[in-house]
Amino acid sequence: MDSTTARKLIAEIGPQVVGAKVAAVLAPGADCLILELSGERRLFFGAVTLKALPILFLLNDSTLLPAPGRAGVPPFAAQLRGSTIVSLAPLDDRPGAVVHIRWTSQAGRTIEKRLTVDLGRNPSLSLTDARAEEVSATPKTAATAPTVARWHDDRGRPHARLSSEDRNEPAEKTHRFESLNAAACFMFTELWPELNLTRRRDALERIVERRLKRTRRAMDKVQIEIDDSGNADQYRHMGQLLLTRQAEIGRGKTSVTLTDYDGETPVVIELDPRLGPQQNAETFFRRARKAERRSERAPVRLGELEEKAEDFQRVAESLAGASPDDITVLEERFLPTRPVVSDRKAPKERVRFRTYRISGGWEVLVGKSNQDNDLLTHKMARPDDLWFHARQVAGSHVVLRKSGHKAEPDKQAILEAAAIAAFHSKAGKSSKVSVCYTEKRHVRKVRGGKPGLAAVAREKVVLVRPKLPES
Repeated sequence: MDSTTARKLIAEIGPQVVGAKVAAVLAPGADCLILELSGERRLFFGAVTLKALPILFLLNDSTLLPAPGRAGVPPFAAQLRGSTIVSLAPLDDRPGAVVHIRWTSQAGRTIEKRLTVDLGRNPSLSLTDARAEEVSATPKTAATAPTVARWHDDRGRPHARLSSEDRNEPAEKTHRFESLNAAACFMFTELWPELNLTRRRDALERIVERRLKRTRRAMDKVQIEIDDSGNADQYRHMGQLLLTRQAEIGRGKTSVTLTDYDGETPVVIELDPRLGPQQNAETFFRRARKAERRSERAPVRLGELEEKAEDFQRVAESLAGASPDDITVLEERFLPTRPVVSDRKAPKERVRFRTYRISGGWEVLVGKSNQDNDLLTHKMARPDDLWFHARQVAGSHVVLRKSGHKAEPDKQAILEAAAIAAFHSKAGKSSKVSVCYTEKRHVRKVRGGKPGLAAVAREKVVLVRPKLPES
């Protein structure tokens, strides 16, 4: 499925899912993601982690979906459960979609998330924050006449392509549909088993072939070691010659020709010019000891590698006629295992801010570290939020969030927020602390400054006793 077809397909199914609630997030396989929606509908994304069948569609019949496999439940499933789909938009330059999702937290705060599903050359899945103004509308396009073309390549492997128009391209068989979503559902329900089995078989063939080549290269190296192991006596003899004829050898030579002990036979010895005669002799003695050790170990290692290569060769030959069960067994053996993270054991993201409720129901956020202070002030806070900090003393950044309210915090709310800022400062144990505050729009990051350092303008100052809200 190309980018153009993906855009048209999203335009077709987008209006049907906008406003739907996400009841659950499932992953029936390593390359599938399903959003279970209200109204007994399921939004399916294929090839989100592997280069399999890049496809997406809206399905009303859950019986057509594959049974849950080893992939389990994505770690972010709990976050999305109960959220509402605001829009479904295509990626700009490759097949894939951006699902904008919104929900309201227990504290009454509206949370926007951006679920990006990339179905291109490098499939991926990511969940990031998004503001309301970033939400894209679902595109609208004209109606199309989609087709699904089927054919086999020279090796007999099946292929299929979903096109948004009737292209009359050469194929063994072409299916025409009234809608893109119907074509996508057909591809998955009718063609997926064969295409998926072929993809799994090809992936295993590549892995087994790489391991077989690696094993054969190791066999060649071990064979060289075995051939060299017979030179142990020769290396030791050269070392002894160098020691007994040191007077004939000078430093800096790359080779030397010495007369053997019989007084007639010339012996040419390669030298390291950086070393003296004794050091070069010791080098030959080390090579002799190494060759002797290899004479014992290398043949055993070569036998192990030969058995390993034969095993890989048998697996490679059996893949052509392997059944789905056989493929599953081989995948468990050759494919890297990925830990399954369930909702119950999902790693919890570190809470970067302390949250308080003060008079009037206002929400106050407090940074826990210098990096958190930067994030709170320069990323999270809005221009009209009130920003607090203890004067002339180190402390946390404190933000009183207005959250778009037209009403202004009263004096009591300001004093309570200032007391929180005083409490979370180095002067938190003092009886009285001066705290400055201003709208966040008047706070800027110091260029080149350390995290947590900020420049403030138009500030006001209050004197408060460090204290946290009773509730």
